[in-house]
Amino acid sequence: MHRLNHHHLYIFWTLAKHGTFTRAAESLSIAQSAVTSQLKSLESILGLELIDRRNRRKPVLTEEGKKVLEYADFIFETSSELMKWAKQDEPMKKQVLRVGALSGLSRNLQFEFLKPTVGNLDTKIEITTGDQDKLVKLLREHSLDLILTSRNLQSEGKSTFHSHVLTKTPLVFVIASTSFKKTLTLREILSQKSLYIPGHNFEARPELDALFERHRIIPKILGEIDDVALLRIFALRSGEVVVLPVMGVMDDILHKSLKILANAGSIEQKFYAITRQRKFPNLLVQKLIEGIRHKN
Repeated sequence: MHRLNHHHLYIFWTLAKHGTFTRAAESLSIAQSAVTSQLKSLESILGLELIDRRNRRKPVLTEEGKKVLEYADFIFETSSELMKWAKQDEPMKKQVLRVGALSGLSRNLQFEFLKPTVGNLDTKIEITTGDQDKLVKLLREHSLDLILTSRNLQSEGKSTFHSHVLTKTPLVFVIASTSFKKTLTLREILSQKSLYIPGHNFEARPELDALFERHRIIPKILGEIDDVALLRIFALRSGEVVVLPVMGVMDDILHKSLKILANAGSIEQKFYAITRQRKFPNLLVQKLIEGIRHKN
């Protein structure tokens, strides 16, 4: 029985990732003919046709090729994880915790999640902010240990990610305490006041739109903003009503800088920790996830 040649498999994997023989050869720093011949060797060993060669400029994977690519993804991504694990600092040195945080995510949530590591001389925290796609790419490449986000991941056919609900917080209608004194019902707020609301990338936005529809009112929307931190600034300084998660303005409410006019029904914003499936789980990440869950 032939043993699988991982070098041949790696060339196939590189070809599948780059899409053409020319780009694969350039990436591997070998001749294009070498890519072709070693791919044929792999096909011979497996007894499968992996590439539909009818389109010579851009070969297409066969159904068998797609299945082999799934195995190759697992093999080489696991190899990458192994190398990064093997080359990590010695146990007596600091453990590095690499966190991705969605831009505009509640700073209070981020701090509460990381609080058990604060002041710990054995742990170094590295925080990268950005949009969800950027952070997922970094997590996929093992450049992050987890992502803190208010947006769950879309389901994938062969998911290598795990989504952990950390906590949830209700949406509220707030206004600067100096701007409004009268008590209004939610219907009166929607019919009389102008609003700044979360944008369409906000996970709970469809529920908010449904709330407006149930009241049969077209609200006077002044702006739609994805960044909760910026929504907070609008709430404090615009003099208008703002809809946002109460967690993002809890300190302002306690200090009476903002006033809650109404709750948005049962609408809640969830917050997630996204992790990647790993052969060697990060025990600190697991501890932090369980810790914040127990608080809530």
